[in-house]
Amino acid sequence: MKPLLACLVLLMTFTLTPAHAADEASKKDGGAEFIKGKLFPPELIMRNQAKLNLTEKQRAAIKNELKSFQSRLAEVQWDMLEASTGLDTAIDVLPVNRDAVLQQVERVLLAENRVKLLHLEMLIAIKNALDAEQVAYLKSVPQE
Repeated sequence: MKPLLACLVLLMTFTLTPAHAADEASKKDGGAEFIKGKLFPPELIMRNQAKLNLTEKQRAAIKNELKSFQSRLAEVQWDMLEASTGLDTAIDVLPVNRDAVLQQVERVLLAENRVKLLHLEMLIAIKNALDAEQVAYLKSVPQE
């Protein structure tokens, strides 16, 4: 269980920038194939902002959404780390208390789902900041 704790610490380390946090959340949830081509990662928009002709209002809205995402993500990651630490402690006890372990697992899974929901909320808000022409352009751009 120690590797799980180490992974969570690394995850928190790599979310220092909003764009990176968004990209990592996307990778963590399996890339969310069902949204590919429908919702757009911030990195794609940043790479193509000149071709998108983003207005200052759009740029500000996207930046604000990324900042909000990062702030909310940090809170959820803190909860996830706390739950993972509790899980680690609960598993180390002999005999293992099944109910205590399952309760901690549920806390970890809830935090993971909150990360996914935050990510989707951010992607939706970013798409809503774009106009139809910009969305059409992004659909034509290959996503990694």
